[in-house]
Amino acid sequence: MEKLRLEIKKRVTKSDDFGYSYEYDIKINGHKLGRGVTGVKLEMKASDKPRVMIECIPDELDVDVKALLERS
Repeated sequence: MEKLRLEIKKRVTKSDDFGYSYEYDIKINGHKLGRGVTGVKLEMKASDKPRVMIECIPDELDVDVKALLERS
């Protein structure tokens, strides 16, 4: 099984109206999550593996309905 690597880094961007704004670069296995991400929740309980939940609003969905039906 391939490992999942999560990177969250704070970056500072220049904003003319409000001084500086702080944003985050979020990457999974080196791939940056871009437009549409509305939230990231990270749970790290002592006895369990870390768990991440990503909330997003996608522009497009590509769903294999047959694969979904086979899993249920």
